[in-house]
Amino acid sequence: MGIVIMAVGFGLFCLALLGVAVFFTAKGIAYALGSVAYLLFQRRPPAAALRLGSAACALCLLILLPMRGCDYLQVQMYRKAIPPQFELLDTIYHDETSGFREGCGVAIFRLSDESIARIHRGGLAYLESARLGRVGTPYYQYQPWTATPAAKQEDLFRGAHCVKNAPALLQQAQRLVDKEGAFFTTGPEHDLVLVPSLGLIIFSHNG
Repeated sequence: MGIVIMAVGFGLFCLALLGVAVFFTAKGIAYALGSVAYLLFQRRPPAAALRLGSAACALCLLILLPMRGCDYLQVQMYRKAIPPQFELLDTIYHDETSGFREGCGVAIFRLSDESIARIHRGGLAYLESARLGRVGTPYYQYQPWTATPAAKQEDLFRGAHCVKNAPALLQQAQRLVDKEGAFFTTGPEHDLVLVPSLGLIIFSHNG
C-alpha cells in the first residue's frame, strides 16, 4: 500500500504543475502556428481557429505527458525499493495495476557485471547487507536472503498475477526459483528475486 500512496501523492502534485505548464505551452504553440501561417500566407488565422488549435494542443499534451510522467515515476518508485548494493543498469520491464489504495505489479531490472561478480564471490554472506531499499524506510526492510530452490509456501512473484502479458524473462525466472543458483527475500507486501545467471533482479508487490 505504501508504494501506491506515495505514487498517488507524486502524481497529484505533478498533475497540478502539468496543468499550468500545458495551458501556457498550448497558447504558445497556437501563437507560433499563427505566426507561421502569417509568414506563409500573409494572413493570420481567425481567432476561433487559434483557440481551437490551442485547445487541441492542450488536449494532446494532457494525454501524452501524464502517460510518460507516470511511467517514469512508477519506475523510480520501484528502483527505490531495491537495496543500493545492487547496481541497476536499466529497467527491462514493468507492469502494474493500481487501485485507490492498493496495487500490484512487477519490475525487472538488469544488474551490472560488477554487481553480478560480487554476488558470485560473496553469495549469501554478501547479500546479508542488502536488506533495505534505497529509499531507506522500514517498509522496504527485507528478511534475510535465502538460496533457491524456494519452498512451495514461499510467496514469491506475488504481483505476477497483475501482469497482462508476462515477458519470457519473467516466466524463465519463475521456473528458475525451483532450482539452485538464485536467491530471494521478502518484505511486508513485496519480494525480491535475484537470478545471477540471467543478470536480473525482480521486484514484485501486492498491496
